[in-house]
Amino acid sequence: MTLRRVVVGVLETNCWIVDAGGQTLVVDPGDQPDRILAATEGLDVTAILLTHAHFDHVLAVPALVDAWAVPVLAHPAEAPVWPHELATVRRDGHWDAGTATADVLAVDPSRLAAPDRLWDGAFTPVADLEDIPIGPLTARVLHTPGHTPGGIGLLVGDHLLSGDTLFPGGPGLTGPPLSDFPTIIGSVRRLLALPGETLIHPGHGPGTTVAIERPRLDEWVRRGW
Repeated sequence: MTLRRVVVGVLETNCWIVDAGGQTLVVDPGDQPDRILAATEGLDVTAILLTHAHFDHVLAVPALVDAWAVPVLAHPAEAPVWPHELATVRRDGHWDAGTATADVLAVDPSRLAAPDRLWDGAFTPVADLEDIPIGPLTARVLHTPGHTPGGIGLLVGDHLLSGDTLFPGGPGLTGPPLSDFPTIIGSVRRLLALPGETLIHPGHGPGTTVAIERPRLDEWVRRGW
């Protein structure tokens, strides 16, 4: 397996390219489709998978579906998230980037403006523990709600693409609508039950391992975020 990262968009989202046996799965194409197309040139992309449907993980979807004619995979519980994102940008005139919103707007408001063409929200549902073939490999879907209702991780061998559920130093953001801290802690417990050598590749920033993060779980529960 070859695992490559392309960092895209205003929130520097990790778009993951998983390639094995001549087939490729693209995870979280958050923006800048031209860069993702360049990174996958010559590869046989068979599907796009979304760990969740926040704007910074989906903006390149329309252009890539046009280019590849492949399905978009997501968990069915994620269905309300993209409509909520669209309602927010229409109401406020910009995307909600969580704790980064004020800083981005202060520097360049256009970076949180919606593009002319947006994803239509259509996806093919995948279930918890479903296996997705990538050439000779299988990638297992893990439903990890909390950051969003239908958040998922993807386990490929000893590599975990954790989306925005688990980062070095704790769980992903909760507090906004459709998120829940006790729920994400349950999901984090599930991920930290994986073998210690499991490599965690999150939706933003650098990676870590289960062994590094597992001892800090009680600390995260106590602090409440």
